Amino acid sequence: MLPKIHTKPRLMRGFLIKMHTKTHKTPQRGVQLRPLPRDDNTRKHTPEIHMKKTLLLTALAAACAAAQAETAPAAATSEGYTLEKITILSRHGIRAPLVGYGSALAEATPHTWTPWKTEGGHLTPRGGELETRLAHYMDEWFDAVGLVKKDACPAAGELLVYTNSLPRTIDTGKHFVKGAFPDCDIKVHNLEEVGKMDNTFNPIVRSPVDAAFTEKAEKSIDQMLGDGGFAKLNERLAKNYQILEDVLDYDHSATCEKEKQCDLEKIPNTLTFAQDKEPGTKGPLRNGTGAADSFILQYYEGYPAVEVAWGKIRTPEQWQAIVDLKNIYTDVLFTSPVLAKETASPLLAFIQNSFADHGYQHPLIKDAQKAKITLLVGHDSNVASLLALLQAAPYQLPDQYEKTPISGKVLFEQWRDKDGKALLKIEYVYQTTQQLREDQELSLKNPPQRVTLKLEGCSTDANGFCPMDDFNRVADAALKP
Repeated sequence: MLPKIHTKPRLMRGFLIKMHTKTHKTPQRGVQLRPLPRDDNTRKHTPEIHMKKTLLLTALAAACAAAQAETAPAAATSEGYTLEKITILSRHGIRAPLVGYGSALAEATPHTWTPWKTEGGHLTPRGGELETRLAHYMDEWFDAVGLVKKDACPAAGELLVYTNSLPRTIDTGKHFVKGAFPDCDIKVHNLEEVGKMDNTFNPIVRSPVDAAFTEKAEKSIDQMLGDGGFAKLNERLAKNYQILEDVLDYDHSATCEKEKQCDLEKIPNTLTFAQDKEPGTKGPLRNGTGAADSFILQYYEGYPAVEVAWGKIRTPEQWQAIVDLKNIYTDVLFTSPVLAKETASPLLAFIQNSFADHGYQHPLIKDAQKAKITLLVGHDSNVASLLALLQAAPYQLPDQYEKTPISGKVLFEQWRDKDGKALLKIEYVYQTTQQLREDQELSLKNPPQRVTLKLEGCSTDANGFCPMDDFNRVADAALKP
């Protein structure tokens, strides 16, 4: 029997506190994630017996998921609901690690890090390919819900693609267009010179930083974390650090031997805030995040099992414990109420105004208002801070270790009921860890996962709809100076 992903870690205000060791039932949709196969020595292929098992699991899961995916649009239509327009916030696709192996990571292990052919921070060829696969599914779904016909190009003004001005976000937008609308002449917009952060997507502190601001930000983080706040974070992460230390062989690292810092739990974390800069932290949480990011990207990229974390991550429990360091790092820096407001306000204003004019000024906002489909491509910090600013209820993403998965998309969908009332539905569409690892083709018959999100201040019915007026009140309150 294949081990299952643990899909129900304890959450507090969106913060992953502790990994469960208890096995939970797998949700109906999606497939189970297998641990890294110890005999996998190729990028894409598995032994014949292993492949047969995978195909059987995939077929069974896909049959169930396809039935849901194919009937949902029909059910909505039969009940008198019509999808009018959609604004999508996407995280970029697979990139090479941001942290150079010549830095602290090299000193944290006696092992040699697996080299990448792609420049650090840039979209990999596989990342582009996986983005086109997700886009192909979205194209089929757009057709099923009546937005844009499959295999047809959107009419002029029906589609807006707007990305942050970094190479990986721009390239993600281009690959989405390639997958969803091949051979169509569609411009991918970025407003700054390539390599410079666009203000809409830049998760920075915008207020002046003084002692009062620092105190307010730290208090907000502590309240979000609860139970001792940031000061006691290492104690909560002791098990996570121990698992990471074992994978890194940290006791034999240069950091341990030269600096005599051999216990990550005992190394303090610190917070830093500066106007026009991203919130920052130094210490084991940041360093652990760099390692976790590198490992999960190796896994997504399809590196042989013996090269992914040197073959030392063998169970879903190990994976979740290590990736949770990355999840928690993002939560600490971007999801407390004070920092979410600082970092996500321009993005929320754009999304709200993409449905109707609320006075927000932006070079592309009129285009977004006219479009049936608006795609925004940013980063995990954008997704995390935006959902926190909107006070999204804690959510689980089955068959994924990341809270903001690579290439994952948050769909803001404007529907209208038979009485003409405007409704909003928010869904998280993402590839499972297995779909990414195996480079699976996606379609309505083999869909990605879809999870409906709820906002604390938006009364949501059983179908996931909340009144657009409620959403606007939530957005207005979040953006209030």
